[in-house]
Amino acid sequence: MTKSSRQRAAVRSRAEEEFLAAQKKNKKELEEKERLRNEKAQHVADLKAKRLAKEAADKEEPAPPPEKPAKKRSPAKLPQFHRF
Repeated sequence: MTKSSRQRAAVRSRAEEEFLAAQKKNKKELEEKERLRNEKAQHVADLKAKRLAKEAADKEEPAPPPEKPAKKRSPAKLPQFHRF
C-alpha cells in the first residue's frame, strides 16, 4: 500500500465511524421522541377516561331542582317632600 492509499483508508475509516456515531445518535433521539409521544398519548387517554367517567356519573345523578329566584323587596318608602 502506498502512503496515499493508507491515508484514504484512514479517512474512509474515520468517516464511517462518524457516520455510525451520527446514526446511533439519531436512533437515540428518535427513540426519545417516540417515548415522549407515547407518554403524551397515555396522558391524554387518561384525561379522556376521567372525563367520560365523570360525564357518566353526572348522568346518573338526578339534577337538583332549580332554585326559585328570591323575591325582590320594594325599597322602604321614604316620606315625600313637597315644594311650596
